[in-house]
Amino acid sequence: MKRALRWLFGVVLLGLLALLGADYLVWRWAGGMITASYDGWRTARQAEGWAVESGPVHLTGWPFAARLVVPDFALKGGGAALPGGVALTLPELDLAVALTAPGDLLITPRGTARATLGLLPPLAITAETAALHTSLTATDAVSPLAGEMRRVTVRPDQTPKDVASGLVLTIDRVDFLLSTTAEPAALTLHGQAGGIDLPAAIAWPFGAHIGRAALDASLAPLPPAAGRDFAATKAAWRADHGTFRLAATLTDWGGTTMSGEAKLDLDDTLAPEGVGFLHLIDPDAAVASLARQGVIADASAQALGAVLHLLAHPAAEGGKPEVDLPLSLAAGVVSAGGIPLFRVTDVGVSTP
Repeated sequence: MKRALRWLFGVVLLGLLALLGADYLVWRWAGGMITASYDGWRTARQAEGWAVESGPVHLTGWPFAARLVVPDFALKGGGAALPGGVALTLPELDLAVALTAPGDLLITPRGTARATLGLLPPLAITAETAALHTSLTATDAVSPLAGEMRRVTVRPDQTPKDVASGLVLTIDRVDFLLSTTAEPAALTLHGQAGGIDLPAAIAWPFGAHIGRAALDASLAPLPPAAGRDFAATKAAWRADHGTFRLAATLTDWGGTTMSGEAKLDLDDTLAPEGVGFLHLIDPDAAVASLARQGVIADASAQALGAVLHLLAHPAAEGGKPEVDLPLSLAAGVVSAGGIPLFRVTDVGVSTP
């Protein structure tokens, strides 16, 4: 009996050792896939003129997952596509796959991200949870990237607290899907966000809270990855008949719901131009809010209100009027129904 028990114990021990060995081999294989994928991505970005830096990376997570830890991650570049370029730093970036699904890559940024977008002031971004998902084994040249973040806070970086407190943007939840295609070279973004509280120090036309926002955006073709400067990139993109399309819906923004679509490209002077429309519920309240916040002058508000009354659909029983309003951007001026609303310049927004 004792001999049989010893034999059984030996078989179980050998089985466990075999399982651990197989798990270790899978861990090493999955870790190699992650490392090769990250090295390939970094090399491709550097070839495009981006600077990618980090501390020494290391592989961990055995026996349940393969996890590549990238400390002090920094990405900088893109000046040819955006004046001022883009800079992003993270205390730590984790790339992980579960050994039960080694083709699915989970990317987790940890700590406070610091970002600079173009000529905007530097931003500090934190999230209670943040996760990005993509595939290591997809046949496409670039796999779709899905992201989800909860309780996101965006604030000016290195700004005194008494000033920065009124410039904080908070979002309860964000979900998005980013994908690209090779032929034609295009980028598509589908996103939605809920519980948005805009910076309180700014007078927003419809208030500082948005219940829900959804958007679909596409850029085709993609601007050249590497270029001499921003002007050359714009000229090349226009020569390729570049187009940016956007469809968005804002729900419960100060009691107003609006949706719209727009198509933008570049004119002969390489300035943005485009057309679109805005679907608005309760146009009277919207125009009154725009005038109250000083977005449009009183004379423009009266003219716009008159146009909206002509364009409005009759309200259903118990409902509010709705209107489809044509929009345009030309020579830096945004117009609605032929009425100039505001002028967009390099330094901000002003009256037309």
